[in-house]
Amino acid sequence: MIKDWVLLGSSQQGIDLEMQKSMLSERYEIPAVVINKKISPYNLGVFELYVHQDHFEQAKLALDEFKN
Repeated sequence: MIKDWVLLGSSQQGIDLEMQKSMLSERYEIPAVVINKKISPYNLGVFELYVHQDHFEQAKLALDEFKN
């Protein structure tokens, strides 16, 4: 992964992470990326949401608020 980026969450589907990524970007101006680590023929693996380490705490709080 890109240096200084940390894992914020993972998911089997990925659509929920795309929604979280959009929310972080639009509401909080926190850059985030979703990486597809699935092996498509076998449906193994996950999608992962990453944010820069400088924004990790703020992003974590924002997602906690978003989920509640």
